[in-house]
Formats: sequence, C-alpha cells, structure tokens
Amino acid sequence: MKKYTGQIIFNLIVALSGALLYGAAGIGDSTGASIAFVLVLMSLLSGGNYYFIKLASTGKKAFQPSYVINEQTFDNLNEPKDYLEVMKNLKNYPLCRQEASRMIEQWELYKKKSEALDAITSSGGVYEVVNQDVESVMLNNMTLFMKRSAILQAASRQDEINMHRAYLRELTGRNEKILNDYTNLLIEASQLTGDDSGKSEVKSLNLIIDSIREYRKELEREVNE
Repeated sequence: MKKYTGQIIFNLIVALSGALLYGAAGIGDSTGASIAFVLVLMSLLSGGNYYFIKLASTGKKAFQPSYVINEQTFDNLNEPKDYLEVMKNLKNYPLCRQEASRMIEQWELYKKKSEALDAITSSGGVYEVVNQDVESVMLNNMTLFMKRSAILQAASRQDEINMHRAYLRELTGRNEKILNDYTNLLIEASQLTGDDSGKSEVKSLNLIIDSIREYRKELEREVNE
C-alpha cells in the first residue's frame, strides 16, 4: 500500500479539485460544458496514472531523483562502512532492493566468520592474509554492484533491467561461494589438534585460496571481453 501512496494522493487531489471546480463554476448548468469538463478530468487522471505506472515499471518512485549513484559515490569509498552506507541506500531502490539486502547480509556473515576465525586461530599468519583477501572480494563485489546499479537506474526496457539484475544476482552468487569456502575453513580450523592437523589445515586453506584465485581470473576475463 505504501508504494502507491503518491498515486492515491494524486487521484484524491484531482477528484476533489474537480468536484469543487464543477460546483463553483456552475459547469453543471451546461450539458456541453459538463461533457467537456468530464473529458478533461478523465484525461488528467489517465495521464497522471500512466505516469505513476510508467515509473513503477522501471522501479522508480515519483519525485525520486533519477540517479542515486554518481562520481562522489565512488570517491567516498574509503572504509567498509562507506560501502555499506551506499548498499543500504540501494535497498530503497526497488529494482535492486532484494540483491542489495542480500549483499549486506553476506557482509554481516563474513564479519561473524572473521571474528570466529580470530578466536579459533588467534589471528595472524596465513589466516590473516586469507581473511583480508575475502574482505577484498566482498568490497570489490559491492563496488561492481554499485556500478551496475548506476547503469540499471538508466535502463528503460525490461530486457535491459532483467540483464542487469541477473548480473547483480551473479555477484551475490560469487559471495556465496567464497562464504561457503570460508565456512569450510572455520570447520577444519576448529579441528586443528594433534600431530595430524597439518593436512587438514593445508586442505582448507587451499580450497579458499583457490576460490579467490579463480574469482580474480573471472574478473580479468570480464575486463578483457
């Protein structure tokens, strides 16, 4: 109901204004004037509602700025909190609300896993390097998300919108893969006891390192295409 508030208010204002004008101007005294008035009023209502429907089809709201992503958006990305602030703003944009929400959830999951890894391994060493790599992947995917959202905001055709949204879902899928590997790392790191723990450590670390390496190769392929 909330997303139709603007359209409802518009219709109420037009209808009320029309009723007041109809009575005050004595339009009802003339059949021709009454017909003309009704036709004008219906045209105004039809045009206004078409405007709202057109905006809704592109995921926009009335009186909402066409772009929420601009040059300053990327210039101000200095800390993880800056990335999250932009992602939270994108949750208000209907066409990428679901994907933006998922991206934020994935970041929060990563932070919890990072804290757990610190507790299990006492941080430092190769674990810290891997953790930093995972953070880099998550932030980089947020940047790619923002760039594609900027393009999405300028899209008008449904096929364009669908294509861009598919890419946003692909980014969340990449995060999911890295987070799953991170979970495996946590599980195996928690079992590191005794003389045979080295094999388990190498296996779990190699899995996530390979995932990050493959992720970077995929990005390079996209840039070169």
